[in-house]
Amino acid sequence: MTVTAARPIRLAILLSHPVQYFAPVFRELAKRPDVDLTVIYCRLDGAKMYFDPEFARDIRWDTPLLDGYRHKVLRGWDLRGATGPLAYLAPSIMSEIKAENYDASIVFGWAYLTCWLAFAKARWESIPWVLYGDTSVTYEKGKRGLKGWLRRMLLRALFKRTSAFLTSGAFNALFYEFHGVRARASFDAPFAIDNELFSNGARTAWTRRAEIRRGLGIPPHAIVLLFVGKLASHKRPQDLLHVLENLRRDHANLAAVFVGDGPLRKTLESEVASRDIANVFFLGFRNQSTLPPIYAASDVLVLPSSREAKALVTNEAMACGLPVIVSDRTAVWGPSELVRDGENGFVFPAGDLAALTGAVRRLVTDAPLRERMGKRSREIVGSFTPARCAKAIVAAARFACHRASVLPVPVPPAGNAYPDERHCQP
Repeated sequence: MTVTAARPIRLAILLSHPVQYFAPVFRELAKRPDVDLTVIYCRLDGAKMYFDPEFARDIRWDTPLLDGYRHKVLRGWDLRGATGPLAYLAPSIMSEIKAENYDASIVFGWAYLTCWLAFAKARWESIPWVLYGDTSVTYEKGKRGLKGWLRRMLLRALFKRTSAFLTSGAFNALFYEFHGVRARASFDAPFAIDNELFSNGARTAWTRRAEIRRGLGIPPHAIVLLFVGKLASHKRPQDLLHVLENLRRDHANLAAVFVGDGPLRKTLESEVASRDIANVFFLGFRNQSTLPPIYAASDVLVLPSSREAKALVTNEAMACGLPVIVSDRTAVWGPSELVRDGENGFVFPAGDLAALTGAVRRLVTDAPLRERMGKRSREIVGSFTPARCAKAIVAAARFACHRASVLPVPVPPAGNAYPDERHCQP
């Protein structure tokens, strides 16, 4: 017999700090009558000014990160310069879990000691928890030796005690399967952005495309390859320079725009100057509200990373109607993922400069193809929404509560309790 919940689930979500992409999801959850939500932060980095070592500058996001939902900030230990497990250390998470008597908790990852303190206290108090993250199976299979074995043992012990899992994409789902997690306990909750914010912003900006380009110094008839992200070695921004240099003889109107800062910026700028590569523009760090006009002024997003979890700039570019070229190490491609090879862009082997050059050449030389792929990008990303993510979170929380007999909740159906689509092999 199916029973219904007698009251909303008291749900806690633990994150290290506010993230601009998750705020819309939390607002969706806060609107639901079946959820009593509290988001718990270790610190308010991002909502307040903080120093980002990879961007090498102070950052504060210019979109509202704390509006529309209840949140708390833990009392933390301010360990200056702490990295790794000791970053965002807040032992007060243990008293928070005990005092508030939550029905279930969602913990974003396991990288920090604070997460493990939350697991320990939740287990002591018999409170089920759900894991949410973006770890990809792509890198997991390469972890060998004693360190790899210890990691597998630790994670499998954690996963055995975890009531449910939110998977941020196909590669993340395969990661959990690799560690023995049964599909029944996994719920598809793909990372999402506010699609309308970017789509509407880009449509408005498109009418001023020539003006925007003039303001950035970009030639009006250039075909613009766009890179958005930290200028760091694992992102391989130098590969885009290589492509530009290779193709500029036949395509003098080709340009590259780099949005972001990082340790490689000076090196890249020096390379551009020493090799006399024309039409390269470094825009530096740009806040979220300023990105739609830049997407509107561009023609193709290129993401050549050798290591990448879930690059949400892919969602942004697609919502703005751009075709995308991504490496096979980005975890955003596959039949149920954002980038579908040949439909809305191309996938190439990371580091294969010839393959990347070939993919860029196809889009540079075929304007109708760019237009078709850009339209398909909008169609695909339209199903990756904060509302879909929020729905999965509620389903996972109810599943966890049912397993722990915390609340009277609907019994999940046989097989997978949610989602609309199951894991697909990328």
